[in-house]
Amino acid sequence: MPYHCLDVAACGERLLMRQAGFRRSFSRLTGMGEEALVTWLRFFLALHDIGKFSSAFQGLRTDLMPSGCIKNAPYNPRHDSLGFLLWQEKLSESLWKRDLFGLADAGDEDEWFDLLDHWARAVTGHHGQPPKDAKFSLSRYFAPADLEAAEAFFLDVAALFLSDNPSTDYPPPGQWLGPTAEFSWWLAGFAVLADWLGSNQDFFPFCGEPMPLERYWQEIALPNADRAIEQAGLLPGMTAGRQGLSELFDGFVTPTPLQAFCERLEPGGEPELLILEDVTGAGKTEAAFLLLNRLLAVGAGQGAYLAVPTMATANAMYGRTGKVYRRLFEGETEPSLVLAHGSRQLHDGFRRSLLSESAGGDAYEKGEANAQAHCNAWIADNRKRALLAQIGVGTIDQALLAVLTSRHQSLRLLGLLGKVLVVDEVHAADDYMLGLLRRLLRIHARAGGSAILLSATLPQRMRRELAKAFREGLDAPTAELDSTDYPLVTRIRLDGVDEEKVDTRQSVKRNLRFTSLRAFEQVIDWIVAQSEAGQCIAWVRNTVGDAIEAFETLLKRLPAERLDLFHARFALSDRLAIEDRVLETFGKASTGNGRKGRVLIATQVIEQSLDLDFDQMVSDLAPIDLLIQRAGRLRRHCRSLDGDPVEGPDQRGESCLHLLAPDPNDNPDEKWYARLFPNGAYVYPNHARLWLTANLLEDKQALAIPEELRMAVEAVYSDDADADLPTELLENYWEADGEARAQASLAQANTIDFEQGYRYPGSDWWEDTHTPTRLGDRTITLRLARWDGERLRPWSEQQENAWSLSEVNIRHKLAAQEAPAASTEQAEARKNLKENWPRKGEGYLLIPLTEDNEAWTGEAINERGDTVTIRYTRRHGLTIEKTA
Repeated sequence: MPYHCLDVAACGERLLMRQAGFRRSFSRLTGMGEEALVTWLRFFLALHDIGKFSSAFQGLRTDLMPSGCIKNAPYNPRHDSLGFLLWQEKLSESLWKRDLFGLADAGDEDEWFDLLDHWARAVTGHHGQPPKDAKFSLSRYFAPADLEAAEAFFLDVAALFLSDNPSTDYPPPGQWLGPTAEFSWWLAGFAVLADWLGSNQDFFPFCGEPMPLERYWQEIALPNADRAIEQAGLLPGMTAGRQGLSELFDGFVTPTPLQAFCERLEPGGEPELLILEDVTGAGKTEAAFLLLNRLLAVGAGQGAYLAVPTMATANAMYGRTGKVYRRLFEGETEPSLVLAHGSRQLHDGFRRSLLSESAGGDAYEKGEANAQAHCNAWIADNRKRALLAQIGVGTIDQALLAVLTSRHQSLRLLGLLGKVLVVDEVHAADDYMLGLLRRLLRIHARAGGSAILLSATLPQRMRRELAKAFREGLDAPTAELDSTDYPLVTRIRLDGVDEEKVDTRQSVKRNLRFTSLRAFEQVIDWIVAQSEAGQCIAWVRNTVGDAIEAFETLLKRLPAERLDLFHARFALSDRLAIEDRVLETFGKASTGNGRKGRVLIATQVIEQSLDLDFDQMVSDLAPIDLLIQRAGRLRRHCRSLDGDPVEGPDQRGESCLHLLAPDPNDNPDEKWYARLFPNGAYVYPNHARLWLTANLLEDKQALAIPEELRMAVEAVYSDDADADLPTELLENYWEADGEARAQASLAQANTIDFEQGYRYPGSDWWEDTHTPTRLGDRTITLRLARWDGERLRPWSEQQENAWSLSEVNIRHKLAAQEAPAASTEQAEARKNLKENWPRKGEGYLLIPLTEDNEAWTGEAINERGDTVTIRYTRRHGLTIEKTA
């Protein structure tokens, strides 16, 4: 064990010495000089497993238990909490008595103990959550021989690392106690990472040869640490200098006004927040990459995490990123690029070896896996691994978990350190997510990070709240944001605020008309007529069930080859295939022959980030910002009347978004929306906001884009929007307003108070799969398996990541647990399969499917305890119904 402790300390030292960004950030956060920082860090990392000296831990292997240990000592709490207990009750006093850090004459003793406790708590809590602070009896877990051995090791480590302590010129502890408390959250993540690296038996094999710690440190630990870090892909690539649009993107010659503004921008290297607001199709993503290039070029970051609302938008962002990310870095540099799920390899230089899996030891006991098992479980889930890549692409949820009490939260926080946080479609956040994002921006700014936020439809209230949070992180004075211009670039820095109006590109300026349809059958007839006329059409529905209903109805009226169905309830492999087909048929490069008469029935999966272009579109009524997003896929690119791409103006005439919507003037009572959309009423429960949207569009009939876009959003989202509501909807409005305030309060309660330091907040530390980054119905992941009577095979037939590609997320109330196996053979196959999954399949339901005519069927148990039938086809996706 002492050798392992040095292995971990070596990994921490070498990672810090070879990662200049970590050194600068840690020094900024603590106020310590870099040399002293390295000394403290390796000393405390060497103590991370000090709790394993306890009889309680040694007793887990009675066959190897040393003499003098307490027999049958309870192993609760675990060794992380026991290590912190040992520190508080014995080792901290030993350190102070011997003045190992030279602190005796440097200030208040109690404040120094509090400060040192932050370091000790962070390194002992290296299994993804803080050690417990409860007052346990040391003698219950540590025999006298245990204490003697632990202190001897402690003093040996001090002799090795503190004999030439570089500085005793410390400021009074009160000056850096607060910063150290906040820093402890990043230190905890760093300890997890160092422990994972130092536990990799490929680089740190068991060494049974007795030798002085100094020799082991110099000859074995340090060289092995260098190799482990290089192989892990954690060393940053060298960032490139400033580049123009045409250098970053092939085929881009003339920048849009927003892109031209970003090309001219000259960041100074200090943290800043940039909010880009422009219409859909104005090139915001490319503008964000221009800003990212400039921020990286001046040292304002070493990489980026690109956060998007959904997995579908992550695919689209990854596609764009895969073509440009290498150009953000110099020459032969191979930066790591990881998508939130490992579905594609878009570049030959893509590194799948980022923290590659290795063989590891056995778990200590149920509920406490060893470090390598934790590492393998983490990296098997690319949603998490993306945060450690130099360029990561994933959902906003993975970043928001950094501010919630979730397992390995600190590692996520560390993953964002030194990166530019790019959040696309930021308007998609509800009040709860907005509260989490505000806390994330605040702590990101505190650590010296920059951020870029993108939106076409950001309400003014959200813009002000996000800017305020970032300025709080910078300790900058308050500043009012009062511009009502649109498009707009908002720039927040320590020394001030700039709000710059920009123009938008000519091709996305338009008069967008709205026409209402009042009945389902009316929409069906209209789609059939448009398809027969050679138009390509999209119908955006608000629920999966409604989308399937429309698809089934249209199958009776149109040839099947003209129809596509796209929603979130497909297995990932099928969903990716559908996405590719949809992009080929309706994307920017699609041609008239391929588009002619084609119809896509889709849910919200197409309303953001996908570069699609339809001749005609109908949408279920949704809030105004979402309708504007959906309309961004209507005649998005310039085409001829036949649908072929053309240079110059679009030849298809004026754009009109058709709406399936109830009449805002027809008895707008509490059932006004639910009568037409009984399922959608649960998706968008603020029916007052829906009425405001319908009333606005009924009244205006058209919107001038971009001139009237902010007006339209504020007409629905401003604080005084309720003035125009019918009396019958006021109760719904105030209920929704109360729910929004409750969401904001819950976000405040759930997020971490970083100023308290790395410690339990008084509530449980959640598993990350159960930590709420979004409110609403709880979800669960199904893994679909084909059962052939002998074995279970993943639904996906791809060789790599087959089980991840066989996943479907659904509401937990629809399927809460696995149904009993259909046979003993199936039960055994299920058990054996899950034994080999990370964390033994925790967080997944394995659903065996058998072929039944054109469908595959299986069973599960819903929250009410009823058996439900799961049906799956590649055409319809997954449906669930109560078993007869």
